Amino acid sequence: MRGQLAGKVAVVTGSTQGLGAAVAQLCVREGARVVISGRQRDKGERLARKLGKGVVYQESDLTRVEDCRRLVDRALSEFGGIDLLVNSAVDSSRATVDDFTPEFFDRLFALNVRAPLLLAQRAVASLRKRKGAIINIGSVNHYMGEPRLLVYAATKGALQTASRNLAHYLKFDRVRVYCLNVGWMDSEGERTMMKKLGLPGDFLDKEGRKWPLGRILKPTEVAEVCVFLASAKAAPFSGQVIELEQFPTGPLGPPQRTGVTQ
Repeated sequence: MRGQLAGKVAVVTGSTQGLGAAVAQLCVREGARVVISGRQRDKGERLARKLGKGVVYQESDLTRVEDCRRLVDRALSEFGGIDLLVNSAVDSSRATVDDFTPEFFDRLFALNVRAPLLLAQRAVASLRKRKGAIINIGSVNHYMGEPRLLVYAATKGALQTASRNLAHYLKFDRVRVYCLNVGWMDSEGERTMMKKLGLPGDFLDKEGRKWPLGRILKPTEVAEVCVFLASAKAAPFSGQVIELEQFPTGPLGPPQRTGVTQ
């Protein structure tokens, strides 16, 4: 069966778990060959085996310049080109203005901003040739994250601006670039972070009941949007910032219930 991405080659970062894994799995289901990446070799190799033929794992720490280059080179050598780059690897570690360090700042910007641009730089010749697409996973926190997300929010603001600039530069090469700003998502990484913060195991479930859908976003839902943007259906537009959230976003946070049910 031919899918929306039949014959395409995708590189998906941060894909040993969470959103990246969900994107990789859906890309495979839609006919793509995929290079998955991440620092956890056991998880990466296990997922590659699960997804089967046409999927390879490349161990990568994308805070390292050489690992960014090796990841793209693996896709080029393994599959002969790249049609889709999904930058979903992220560090969402918390720190306020009182306690972030220069090392913390540099680490978050290296992974969340520099790596997507280095990967795009390495892949751009192939993306031009194949009229491909880049999807950068941003965050609604780019408006204004809560105080502990100061540096993280700054990285997502930078990534959004970079995405639009890159789309502008590549527009006549027919390489499409999108920034998908995702709201609160029930991912493996988020649950791990909640645990580190000392919150109970059912925190996301309880808080999610306050949201319009009665839950927060699932990685599979975000993956569906990524595949749409990667497909020919999204060919008419590029350079757009798309906010995948259950309420109109802005710096004031989610609206309170009014008691009116529609």
